[in-house]
Amino acid sequence: MITYDQPLRIAYQLDAADVSSTADLLKIAGPKGREGRVQSISSVVTTGITVAATDIDVGDGTTGDKYATLALPISSADAIANDPTILTGDAVPIPADSLVVISTDGAATAGAANVVVVIDWF
Repeated sequence: MITYDQPLRIAYQLDAADVSSTADLLKIAGPKGREGRVQSISSVVTTGITVAATDIDVGDGTTGDKYATLALPISSADAIANDPTILTGDAVPIPADSLVVISTDGAATAGAANVVVVIDWF
C-alpha cells in the first residue's frame, strides 16, 4: 500500500527538449487512482538559450503552470537550472486520473535542455 511516507516516485525525463517555441513537451497520466505532487524540476541546457528566458511548466493542459514552473535564464550549453516554483502543496495536488502536461512557453529564440520532472504519486 502506498502512503504519504512512501509514495511511488516517478522521474519523467525529456532529452534535448526544444524550448524555443510554445509546445507541449510531454503529456502523462499518473498511476490509476493516485493523487500526485511535483517534487522537483531540473534541467541542463544542451543548446544555448538566447534572447529571452523561457519557462518549463507542469500543468493540467489548461493552466500551463498550475502545479510547477522552472525558469530557464539566457544561458550557454551545460548551464544548470534546478530551483523551481512548486505549487503542489496541500492546496493544489494533482488530482487522481487526470492529465499532466509538461510544456514550455517558448520565449527563447533558440535553445534546448535535458529536463527531469519528478512527481510523487500517493
